[in-house]
Amino acid sequence: MARFSAAILYILPRAMLLSLARFLGRIAYRLCIKDRKKTLRNLKLAFGNTKTESEIQAIAHKVFENLAQTTLEVAQFPKLNSEKVEAFVEIGDAYEVYHQLLSEGKGLIALTSHIGNWELLGGIFTLKGFKGKGIVKKIYYEPYHRWIEKLRLSIKIQTIDRDQSSKEILTWLAQGGLIGILPDQDISELKGVFVDFFGTPAYTPVSPVKLSLASGAPLLPIFLIRQPNDRYKIVLGKVIRPIIKTTRQEAILEYTRQWMGSCESIIRQHPEQWGWMHDRWKTKKDEIENTELPKRV
Repeated sequence: MARFSAAILYILPRAMLLSLARFLGRIAYRLCIKDRKKTLRNLKLAFGNTKTESEIQAIAHKVFENLAQTTLEVAQFPKLNSEKVEAFVEIGDAYEVYHQLLSEGKGLIALTSHIGNWELLGGIFTLKGFKGKGIVKKIYYEPYHRWIEKLRLSIKIQTIDRDQSSKEILTWLAQGGLIGILPDQDISELKGVFVDFFGTPAYTPVSPVKLSLASGAPLLPIFLIRQPNDRYKIVLGKVIRPIIKTTRQEAILEYTRQWMGSCESIIRQHPEQWGWMHDRWKTKKDEIENTELPKRV
């Protein structure tokens, strides 16, 4: 049944696929009560009195629609190539920026968020010929994991399990490769620090800054934002080049604030496209005695 559904999604025209996804997203909003409540609660925490109840609910509806569109679009990855992608994605100067940063010979760490279509973002560049790997969390249901990996490989995205040693990542960067990371979530088993996210301290991974300090690779916030008429636009943030001015700890905190601030800025502009059902403020300061010493980088 799953394979049959995937085959149907694959052959649908893109416009019809996205229309179906929006419909399914609206159904999910009604049926997934726990996720709906969490989404509404997190939106209220983030925006407080700056948005009305009706505005919050309207955003929440769109959040579910966006997630459904992103999910269904993945099924059509095997039919994509660079020319087809560029027909519905506004690239701007992103290719040129990537070439310039990679020409420095240190590799590049692309930081994105669970906004718009983050799964497609990396493929835009790998289909164009850039050497790219994404750091991902292994899906523990093995058949589904293999299916997702196959779809990613169809747009030439290789992956590195986030539980693996950072040595593989540093080696790839030293070879001039591109690494994609989505570090905008609360992952308590990873080393992190607390930085403000919508005015509330949020536990945030430090791995992007640590990898940059170790490799010399610049950090580039980058996002693929959904536009009207089923199009996308690549939005680039400011390049971040971490250095140790005083102590290593202060550098990690300062530059983590910088890239998280870039994520927050784009989420504020497009709140309906971010995954608010994620419990971004799950970890509390009093739960962690030393924010630099949980389990892994």
